[in-house]
Amino acid sequence: MADKAVGFVGIDYVAFCLGCVCCACCFFCSGAGGYLYHGGAVVDGLGNNVDPGLGAGEVLVTGFDGHDILSYDPAQSSGFGLYTGSYSGVAAAPAGDTSQYMAISTGGSVLFDLRSLGSIHSASVYLGSIDTYNFIDVIGRDGAGNLDFSHALLTIGGADLPPSNGDWYDAQTNRRLTLNFGASDNVGALVFRSNGVAFEFDSLGVASHHDVPGNHSTAAVPEPASWAMMVGGFGLVGAAMRSRRSKLSFARS
Repeated sequence: MADKAVGFVGIDYVAFCLGCVCCACCFFCSGAGGYLYHGGAVVDGLGNNVDPGLGAGEVLVTGFDGHDILSYDPAQSSGFGLYTGSYSGVAAAPAGDTSQYMAISTGGSVLFDLRSLGSIHSASVYLGSIDTYNFIDVIGRDGAGNLDFSHALLTIGGADLPPSNGDWYDAQTNRRLTLNFGASDNVGALVFRSNGVAFEFDSLGVASHHDVPGNHSTAAVPEPASWAMMVGGFGLVGAAMRSRRSKLSFARS
């Protein structure tokens, strides 16, 4: 993890095409049917880089403050710690983060099981001092609803989020990563892992397809003009049917 600050203007928005290579901005492919983007830290009123916040419709499920809706799976997690503040050679708080956060050390991994949250529409997390050896795996579900570890739907490495040089303060190495998914992706879990010291993150937010505005299936109510056209149409159909019945009656007589 680097202690020095560097000046670098990175990518503020990147769309990843999952499933096939279809444009120049695609960094990698996956069987999942969504896309992801990431926003750099924003500047607060004091001139400090801070978390830009959750995405639309997302709910904070894990903030490591003891009141989490969702916690990590202890049976599937190891090599991590919870910290407040920065400690050289151990962990660095994500820029502007004064609360408790999680840091994963060399060889460690932490799993968050999302199945209890329904069909996942999006998940976002505030990442700190991103390094090339930091990784996030998106795990799907099998036909029975179990986590399918045979292959990840998507794997994101620090190298996919340049400059990924471990800077403690830069807006490009401290950013909120957001992943959006289709309902058919069957996202089951997120696994955070690191091959070095360390992988720091905080404030995991999630939105389900049911909770996102516009995803509810409701019948459209016709406008007054549409009602008039519909009534007029019914009248024409009725007149045609009466005319047809009259002609048939005459023919039989």
